[in-house]
Amino acid sequence: INAEYMGGCPSIAGQLHGHTSTIDSVTFDSEEEIVVSGSSGGTIKVWDLKTEKMMRSYSTGHKTNVICLDYHPFGNFICSGSADTQVKIWDLRKKVYLQNYKGHTKPVNALKFSPDGRWVVSGGGDGIVKLWDLTAGKQMEDFTRHQGEITCLDFHPTEFLLAVGSADRTITFWDLDKFKLISQTQIDCRGIRNIRFTPDGSALCGSTSETLKVWAWEPVTCHDSVEVNWQNLSDVHVNERTGELFGVSSVESCVSVWMVRLQKLHPFADDTLIQPNSSGKITPVPAVVPPQSPSTPPQDKYAPYSVSPETRAKRLSEINDAQEEIQKRFGLTEAHRIIDEQNKVIQLQARKQLEQEEKLNQIKYRRDTDTPPLIQPYDANPLGTRVVPAKMVEPIGLDLDKFAVKVKPDNVLVEEILGDHHGMCQMLTQRLTNIKVLKSLWHQDKRGAIQHVQQLNDCSISIDFLKQVVKVKEKDLSLDICAGVLPVVKQVLHSTFESQLVVGLEACATLWHAFGDLILKTLSTKSFVVDLSLEERKDKCRIAKNLFGEIRHVIEPLKDRRDDVGPRSRLLWKELPADTFD
Repeated sequence: INAEYMGGCPSIAGQLHGHTSTIDSVTFDSEEEIVVSGSSGGTIKVWDLKTEKMMRSYSTGHKTNVICLDYHPFGNFICSGSADTQVKIWDLRKKVYLQNYKGHTKPVNALKFSPDGRWVVSGGGDGIVKLWDLTAGKQMEDFTRHQGEITCLDFHPTEFLLAVGSADRTITFWDLDKFKLISQTQIDCRGIRNIRFTPDGSALCGSTSETLKVWAWEPVTCHDSVEVNWQNLSDVHVNERTGELFGVSSVESCVSVWMVRLQKLHPFADDTLIQPNSSGKITPVPAVVPPQSPSTPPQDKYAPYSVSPETRAKRLSEINDAQEEIQKRFGLTEAHRIIDEQNKVIQLQARKQLEQEEKLNQIKYRRDTDTPPLIQPYDANPLGTRVVPAKMVEPIGLDLDKFAVKVKPDNVLVEEILGDHHGMCQMLTQRLTNIKVLKSLWHQDKRGAIQHVQQLNDCSISIDFLKQVVKVKEKDLSLDICAGVLPVVKQVLHSTFESQLVVGLEACATLWHAFGDLILKTLSTKSFVVDLSLEERKDKCRIAKNLFGEIRHVIEPLKDRRDDVGPRSRLLWKELPADTFD
């Protein structure tokens, strides 16, 4: 990781070494003293920028790429999203993750903590946005409006409002008080790469690979648009003091930093982008400052990136001549009205020609020139102060003591473990006794053993019992045993653990393969004389048939699972004929 200082000429401020695979995500804490990085190997590392040393490393949380990271607004916690579809909450004071959220079916592309630190929102490649409650440790809501994968998210700084950007080229605005859609933008020409609310929350800046648009949401309105050819945009940030938006893009090993002056765009500008100067003539002021070329000589900290004074003077003279012609024909007031209506067209043409001339001319800047530069530094704060401060002593409405238990010394943890050791030994001893009793009953009275398992109502005992049933030879099984074991199978199939579900499905499949044909054949047999033994067998087959039918309905929701349970459930569900058991 290269930490670069962007004041004046960009330079490397430090390097952090430790990752062995590609770095996919990076985030800072609010104090900009700690940086967290995630790699394609699933490793997360925490660095101290002052000492340039690694503070902590997590290598056992995610199985693959850590695509996105965010730092809690009040420190000590981070959240991570990965291509393994999981979202994890980490306490930087501990060695393992604090919470693990599952629900996405495709990689998690974006996530963010809420300004008050109580929620975290995640967006995945499945086009679904999920809102998680950190205090309760569970999911609160799903937002499923988008047709493409989610690319970016942002919370409003002061209101219960969430903005979501997607590859389907739209932005949605959600009311987090009622969990309802407020509005959705029209389809853009490019996919949305990044979105960011202004610090005062008055507008949303949405970025594609070629443009930056300023949006309002009630009703949805595009205030202004400016072309910015930043292509592979990675992140944006709005400077609260100057009202400047910075965007970072990268191509191979080159990183470019772009700056857009928001005070030159609606609704932040008091007037239009093209305003009359002191002589009454119209002077275009570019809103976009392209990145400095690596070959450009270092400039002063306050020197703007611009064309030569001769080129600028020539271009301004042409525009002023055109404006004078309009004033002569329509008068000054009417001319200003026409200019306001054509503001975006004029600004776009001026910027394109200036950019073309900048590529052909060597970039020069002289402080002693008589002609002032096109772009002046702005020290004012046109966007106002942020209502929700970036630094607070503690989060609003979130009890950190309840949310994350403080780290205890090792000796205290050992004492607590030893204190629970006696109870654990008693539990394991009781379980061993039950297994021994069950084994003894199975050899003497199989029906009694099955009844004992049902009375214990212990899932762990049931699992051990079914594992042994699967190993029993078919000749040692009977229809009575089948009818007695199926209720135990049904109980196990209501479990939420994959390993237990696999055991239950395997036991059910074994019993079906052993008695399925017998049950179907017996129930289809017709007798024209009284045969008590046949009627007795039919009664047992009906009982087994009904139990298999109930199990078929139980495993139907398991067919969509993506683990080992899914294929086993689908195979067994097909083997049980619907016309017989439905």
